[in-house]
Amino acid sequence: MEEVKKISIIVPVYNSAIALYDLQQQIDSAISGLNVSYKLILVDDGSDDNSWEVIKDLKSKFPEKVTAIKMAKNFGQHNALFCGMRHAKGDYIITMDDDLQHPPEEIKKLIECAENTHADLVYGISGNYQRPIGRKLLRWGFKFTSKLTFSVTAEGSSFRLLKKELVNKLIKHNQEFVFIDELVNWYTANIKYTNVRHDPSKLSASRYPFSRLSKLYYNLVFGYNAFLLRLITFLGISSSAISFLVGLYFLFKKIFFHVQVGFTGIVVSITFTGGVILLSIGIIGEYMRRMYNIMNAKPQSSISEIYE
Repeated sequence: MEEVKKISIIVPVYNSAIALYDLQQQIDSAISGLNVSYKLILVDDGSDDNSWEVIKDLKSKFPEKVTAIKMAKNFGQHNALFCGMRHAKGDYIITMDDDLQHPPEEIKKLIECAENTHADLVYGISGNYQRPIGRKLLRWGFKFTSKLTFSVTAEGSSFRLLKKELVNKLIKHNQEFVFIDELVNWYTANIKYTNVRHDPSKLSASRYPFSRLSKLYYNLVFGYNAFLLRLITFLGISSSAISFLVGLYFLFKKIFFHVQVGFTGIVVSITFTGGVILLSIGIIGEYMRRMYNIMNAKPQSSISEIYE
C-alpha cells in the first residue's frame, strides 16, 4: 500500500463523553501502525453531557493531533460532518461514529481499498450489523428514496472514506439540510465497498431514537427529490379523470334512464377532489418553506468554539 501523507478523521460527537478517551487511543494506535500522519476532528454537536470538556482535554493532551469544534446547538450528524469537512486537510477524509461501533483498526481497510481501486468514495460495510425493526424500515426507506432520485440502489454507512477532491465539491453546498450519502451521487459513480467488522456500541443507549431518524427521512424526502411534486401531478390527472368519468356516468343515467341523481355521487366526488387538493397544497407548501429558508440563508451550522 502506498503511503498516504495525511488524513483527517471526522467524528461528530453527541453525548458520548464516556467513549471519547478510548476512541482517541484506539485511533492513535491504529494509525501509528500505518505510518500515516493524521488529524482527529471532534465536532461536538450540542451534547448535553460533558463531551466538550473531554474534547478540550484531548486537545490539550494531543494538540497536534486533535481539532476541537463546538457547535452552537444541535444541528444534526450530517451538518456536523460538513462542519468538520471544512476544517479537514489531507489526501483522504474519513468519517466515523463516536461510539466505537466502527473499530479504528478497520480504517486500514478503507485506505487499502481506496489505494487499490482509486475510488472517490469507499464505504465500510458490515454484514453482522443487527438493527431493530424500526431502523430496518427506515433504512429501506432511505434506499427506496435514493432509487427514486438516482435510479440506483446504493448501500451506505457512516464509516466512509472520501477523497479530498470530492469533499471540496461537497462543502460548496450551503443549504440548511445536507445528507452526504445523497450528495455524493451528484458528483461521482466511482464508489466502492469493503467489508469491515462491526462492534457493539460502547454507549448504553442510542442517541438517535426513532423520532429523530424519522425526521431525518422526512427531510431527505423533501430535500433531495421532486417525487412528491410528480405525485401531485399524477393525483391531479387521476382525480380529474375520475371526476370526469363519474360525471359522465350520472349524466348518462339521467338522460337515458331518467334516474333521479342523489347527493351521494356529488359528495363522493367533492370529498375525493377536496382531499387531493388539500394534500397537494400541503406538499407544495413544504417545498415553498424550504425555498424560503434557502432564500433567507438559514445557516447549515454555527460554531461557538474551535481549537485547531
